[in-house]
Amino acid sequence: MDSSTRTQQGCITTARQNKSTPVLQIIGYKNSGKTALSCQLIAALTAKGIRVGSAKHDAHGFELDDEGTDSSRHLGSGAVQTVLTSKTATRMMRPSEVHLEEIAAMMQGTVDIIIAEGFKTAPFPKIALLRDQQDLESLHQQASNIKLFISWQSSLCEEAYRTELDSYGYSDIPIIHIHNEESVLKQSMSLALSLLK
Repeated sequence: MDSSTRTQQGCITTARQNKSTPVLQIIGYKNSGKTALSCQLIAALTAKGIRVGSAKHDAHGFELDDEGTDSSRHLGSGAVQTVLTSKTATRMMRPSEVHLEEIAAMMQGTVDIIIAEGFKTAPFPKIALLRDQQDLESLHQQASNIKLFISWQSSLCEEAYRTELDSYGYSDIPIIHIHNEESVLKQSMSLALSLLK
């Protein structure tokens, strides 16, 4: 192999390494089906041999570790980050919020795609689950880059509802009823796979 070929292959490898990890967000409000859809997508992508990372935003807050454990003592002593690892699992803990962009950067090179549940204001492509019309109004104010709507109400999927979607600038975005499970998974998978190209 001559030096120009090695240089060209090195540039391709570097370009792949520098390419950011694609992220697909699943957003919606409580009990809208985010986790169920996230798990279906993760399983379907994994079955295709795709390495999937996941991230979840908890709007309610949670404890990093049980009080009195070594990890909680490390954090209580001022550690800015601690990692707990064993033969079967690893957990990173940090006493602060981490933005989705930073999570994607941390996972770069170890996964092919990230399925992120929540993080409404992050900039990545999104699937939005709607339980009712008010969800659409609220999500329009908080979220951008919505590529697919999944609705719990069949009336939201009717042609007459397109007028309202058009008024929000969503005229070209598909909307599917959640009980049309085959179509929901097919459209969601299509969107995820398009991000890998």
